[in-house]
Amino acid sequence: MPEQWLEEKIPRWYAWWRLHDIQDGTCATCDAPAYAIDHDHRTGLVRGLLCISCNHLEGMCGRSAQAGTHPGEPCFQAYWETPPAGTLRWLYGKTTLAHLDRGGPSGR
Repeated sequence: MPEQWLEEKIPRWYAWWRLHDIQDGTCATCDAPAYAIDHDHRTGLVRGLLCISCNHLEGMCGRSAQAGTHPGEPCFQAYWETPPAGTLRWLYGKTTLAHLDRGGPSGR
């Protein structure tokens, strides 16, 4: 398990399978099959697996929330506050993932 690996790097395939197991193969925000590893583009922290549609919608919702143009509470607010992968503290990089507590980068 990556939490016990001495190396900082976590293979993407392992992260996907671990999240797939945690989420029972479904999207973190709907009932569709999950395919995309979602992460916060500002911090790099992995949040969970999303289906293709929710991954696209989450990005659009996040941009409008940051710009202050989203009316009311953003539709992904609960997911952002308590993501399935939050306790894992994995950082999403361009080629691999890293564990935040293993000396990985502090953000993006």
